[in-house]
Formats: sequence, structure tokens, C-alpha cells
Amino acid sequence: MRRQLPAKNLLTMESHDLDVLMPAFRKGNADAYMAFFKTYYKPLVYFADKFLNDIPEAEDVVKDSFFKLWSKHSDFEYAQAVKKFLYLSTKNACLNIIRHSKVVGTFRKEMEYLDSQTDENLVLQKMIHTELLQAIHEEIARLPEKRQQVFRMSFFEGLKNEEVAAKLGISVFTVKEQKARALAQLRLKFTDKQLLLFLAFSALNPMLIKH
Repeated sequence: MRRQLPAKNLLTMESHDLDVLMPAFRKGNADAYMAFFKTYYKPLVYFADKFLNDIPEAEDVVKDSFFKLWSKHSDFEYAQAVKKFLYLSTKNACLNIIRHSKVVGTFRKEMEYLDSQTDENLVLQKMIHTELLQAIHEEIARLPEKRQQVFRMSFFEGLKNEEVAAKLGISVFTVKEQKARALAQLRLKFTDKQLLLFLAFSALNPMLIKH
């Protein structure tokens, strides 16, 4: 049988003692959750910064990993599994950011190249890009109003989840859920590559926000 520690000791435990907290953690005990946060937050930020070379962005990624952890708190049996989840979630989020940055860079170069050409085939490619952008905009316009607001504020205006939540008077969890549902709906008609190109182009061209 695992030994139980008084609640007042939960926030001052060493990492090797975290298994003792798992019964409380699985039940959603806030002090148990904070014990994991205090143990792993700074190391995870350091870990994420090695990928991103950007402390504020690394902090955002780690906070998001802890948010995901809390939403799954009942799924874990051992403290080591919690640690593994946090590091894997953080790594995957960092890699997604890096991939997105590469897509933005590639798309910027592609558009600059197309803008410099007059060949009929290249003009046709630009037309296809324009038609794709328009098609995605039309599909976004079909999203439920709140979901559309969250999507536009997150991806067009570049607001963080907390900022969107504050502006719309909803929880961060609801923001994340609405973003996920919006992307799921768009993926029914467009590929991930098409959506990434669209979001990259939107970020580079603020005028698209007005559509």
C-alpha cells in the first residue's frame, strides 16, 4: 500500500516522491497537480527553449502541455507516465511550431517567386492559390458563429488562447475545443497542407482578415 502524505506537504515534495500523489492526482486534487507543476515546469521550459530558442513561446507551450495533462489527469497510473506525457507533449508542440514556421517561410518564397513571373503557367498557379484561399474562406464562413470567432481571432489575429477567452468571455478550455472542432470541420474538405498554406498566407497578409 502506498503511503499517504498530509496535504500541506504536497507542494514541497521531491520528484522521486511523486508516485505517492497519484491517487490524489487521478481524482483531480489541485495540490497534487501543482506538485507536478512545480517539479517539471522549469525543466520543461528549458527543454522547449532548446527547440524554439524563444523563452516566452517555450513557456506558452509548456503551459499548454500542463493544460492537456489536467484534462487527462484520470488516465495516469504512475508519476513516470505523467513526466513522459509532459515531455512528449511539449516536444510534439515544439516540432509543430517549427514545421509551421518552415511552411510560412516556404510559402513566402513561393509567392515572391510567382509574383516575379509572367509565364502563363505561373499565372495559372497563382489563380489556383487564389481559388483555394477563397474556398477555405467560404468554408470558414459556414462555421457556427462562436467557432468562427475563435478561429479568426486565433489564426488571423494571432491572439493567444487566454486572450481569446478573455475577449469572448469563455474558458480557455472552450477556446481550445472550438479551435479543434473548427479544424476538424475544415479537414473534411481540405488537406492539412492546404490548411497550413492558407494559415501561413493569412499570417503574411493581414488584409485576408477582412474577408
